[in-house]
Amino acid sequence: THKLSTTMAEKPLVVITGITGYLGSATCLVFLKDGSYRVRGTVRSKSNEAKLKPLRDGFGELFSQIEIVEADLNDEASLVAACAGATYVVHTASPFHFKGDCVTPAVNGTNAVMKAVSTHGIKRCVLTSSCVAMQCLAEKDRPVPPAMYNESHWSNPDRPEGLMDYFKSKTLAERAAWDYQKANPGFELATILPCFIMGPSPCSGDGFSVNWMKDILNGSKTEVPRNSWSFVDVRDCATAHLRALQLDEAADKRFILYNERVLLRDVYGWLAKFNERGAKVPTALGEGEDSMAGDLIDNARSREVLKIAYTP
Repeated sequence: THKLSTTMAEKPLVVITGITGYLGSATCLVFLKDGSYRVRGTVRSKSNEAKLKPLRDGFGELFSQIEIVEADLNDEASLVAACAGATYVVHTASPFHFKGDCVTPAVNGTNAVMKAVSTHGIKRCVLTSSCVAMQCLAEKDRPVPPAMYNESHWSNPDRPEGLMDYFKSKTLAERAAWDYQKANPGFELATILPCFIMGPSPCSGDGFSVNWMKDILNGSKTEVPRNSWSFVDVRDCATAHLRALQLDEAADKRFILYNERVLLRDVYGWLAKFNERGAKVPTALGEGEDSMAGDLIDNARSREVLKIAYTP
């Protein structure tokens, strides 16, 4: 036992924020399975069983290996304290909804994590951003196909067309991280920009991705939309966070995580198979034509640098 605990103490400590979230829990699980790190995870409340029980159930015996601490995006001191003694930080916590005011907690949380990085001499920080931080350019600046969106593109919060609050929150939070690093060098930063994340989560929750799927299955939707969305598997995203932390060549880069664009008609068609088991997936098609129209996105950097082999 003594030998085991010594070995554990020698492993570098990684702090992962937002471990009860959809992506946060998947990322935490990947780090635990990798086995190279001691893992400390942040939650808003350690007494919130509704959030912790699904994690305990989903992680099984690995759950006991996590040190859980409380931290809040709007409480800088709590995030700085949560990162004490860490070599690495993976910041996944950020609000994802369309009810307004995602910007304040997203930017505050990122700034607090940056402060923690400086305070504790953290070596590398991996930040979860989003494709919406690079895809929302002003119309006049958009790449014209066959040109593709890549990591050099940045969304424009002040574009004449306007920008939704959530999209603005991801853009400004990622900008804040890179601006902070520029003003306070001495640590490495990598950012992960996923498109819409789907796939099996280690714990059941009430996040946006999970609820989007539930709404299709439970009859909340009455017809099949005719457009298409860009998807990526949650397990690929989680692996990307691990590799962005481990690989030397990932330092100080942005990484788009994008697998493919899928017609929602196809997504609904796959899910309709569950109707015989009681699901209520609509089969009536909405107005219009099926459209695969959408941005061309280049995911080469994630494949070449992070060696992501996308889950089909």
